[in-house]
Amino acid sequence: MSNNLDEILSLTKEISFQDSEDIDITVTEYGEKLSETDDIEFLWVARNTSTTVKNASSNIKNFNDQNIANNINQNGPVRLGDEVFVFNKSYSWKVHDLKKFIQWVVEKSKDNDDLVDSLLAIMGQTFVPKLKGLDAFSNSRDINPEMIRDTFLYKEWREKSELKAINTNNTSAPKWAKELGHKERKK
Repeated sequence: MSNNLDEILSLTKEISFQDSEDIDITVTEYGEKLSETDDIEFLWVARNTSTTVKNASSNIKNFNDQNIANNINQNGPVRLGDEVFVFNKSYSWKVHDLKKFIQWVVEKSKDNDDLVDSLLAIMGQTFVPKLKGLDAFSNSRDINPEMIRDTFLYKEWREKSELKAINTNNTSAPKWAKELGHKERKK
C-alpha cells in the first residue's frame, strides 16, 4: 500500500496544480495506468488508497479550521488573502415535541385548505417524505405503498452515476453481498 500511497499522493499533487474544471488524470505514469486499466482490483486498491488520503486531508483541514476558529474567537475577524475569517458558533433548531407541534398546526388551521397551506409553508416546496414512513402509512390504511409512491413521487435521475459500497461486515448488509467471494460478481 505504501507504494500505492506514494503514487496517489504524487498524482494528487499534480492534479492540484491544474486550473481547469476538467482534470487530466494522465499527468503521471500512475494516472495513465488508472485511465487505461480494466483491472477492477487495481481500481479498487487505488480507490481505497484515495479514500485514505482524502480522510487524512479532511482531518488536517478540520484541525486547521478549529485552530483558526479558536484564534478568531479570541482575537477577532481577520482577512487572509481573499478570505475574511469570522467566528460563528453553529447551531440548529430542534423540535421539543413533534407530536405537540403537529397538533398545534392542525388546531390553529381554520380548515383543510388552511392546513394544507400551513403544511406547505412549514415543510417547504422541496419536502420529500421518508419512504419507509410513507409505506407504513399506506400499509396501515390498506393501500398499496407502490401505488402511493407512483402517484405522488417520481425519481429524478442524476447525470453522473454514483458508486455505492456495501460493507459486508455490517449486520444490515444484504445476504447476497455477504455470500460473494473476493472478485466474484453477483449474477
